[in-house]
Amino acid sequence: MPFHVQQDEDLEKVRPEATELLQSTRPLPQPPGRFDWLYRDNPDGPAVFWSVREADSGELAGFTVALPRRMLVDGKCLRAWNCADFSVRQRFRTLGVALKLRRAATEGVEAGQADFLYAHPNERMEVVHQKVGHKAVGPLVRLAKVLRADGYVRQRIHLPLLASLVGLVTDPLLELWSAERRHRPSYETRVVSSCSFDERFDELFDEGRAVRPVIGVRDARYLNWRHARNPFGQTDAVLAERGGRLRGYALFQIEGGVAHLRDVFAAADAAILRDLLAALVRHARAAGLEGLSAVMLEGHPGVPVLEDFGFVRRVQLPHLYSYAAASGPWRASLAAAGNWFLTAGDRDV
Repeated sequence: MPFHVQQDEDLEKVRPEATELLQSTRPLPQPPGRFDWLYRDNPDGPAVFWSVREADSGELAGFTVALPRRMLVDGKCLRAWNCADFSVRQRFRTLGVALKLRRAATEGVEAGQADFLYAHPNERMEVVHQKVGHKAVGPLVRLAKVLRADGYVRQRIHLPLLASLVGLVTDPLLELWSAERRHRPSYETRVVSSCSFDERFDELFDEGRAVRPVIGVRDARYLNWRHARNPFGQTDAVLAERGGRLRGYALFQIEGGVAHLRDVFAAADAAILRDLLAALVRHARAAGLEGLSAVMLEGHPGVPVLEDFGFVRRVQLPHLYSYAAASGPWRASLAAAGNWFLTAGDRDV
């Protein structure tokens, strides 16, 4: 069956078909404001949209987008594409359709539309990225910390009374042995509900931007869009301060009784990161949450700190992939996982 791939410039024109296809290929309903927020309101530029259609009928078989993102590579601000929303209608799911869509983004980089791209494919899509020349940077890792045992016991044995009894015995022990209980902070920390971002976050990023050679810009403009106006839910923050000056932050969302760490960033002092994560665990415990979860690229400086605070690796996720034209002088820097500073807040949505 022949297919035609094109880059669609008019996002409003493709909105109805794209929204319908996205809803039909996702397990959970998408919030009403998602299209405008993600595709049109991004401060780094509107989404780049590619569609693949059945040649005879013109039916939308699938689409994908690239979300522009300002990234610093070796201190230089580049235009990156964060690949997102890869969606193919069930009856058109063949390797050929997937390759056409992913190759279109690759050709966009070769044509100079972006300096490089990065993507977080699922396991089935990794082979597609490999076939079009994208390089695996490194795996992402999911870490979790249990705060209350009863919820996890109930999932496995479905006996509420027994789960409650286990919790009565286990939960005090979990707290007694917890690292955050013994931690002595070096900085002042406080929790802010529905956090918004001002010039203090610009100053913080300017100070700490050299933490890794490859890092997404985390200024107030980006943070307000990505987190404060996120239609998927409220973002709260733990702020670390000293003398009234912002020194670091941890951003999280609460879903289903679990605090999900979306981003963490601090100035040069490693103690700031420890203070932020200890404060986050204490806040989650005081709020009666069942646990915490975090996703980071393997090698992120936060991974060993999370493990020190009792987080355990639940599963290794598929790799981060990147692609840059052979002529790009930053290609070597992008290839090394240890060069990247990447959290869930840098991923697609």
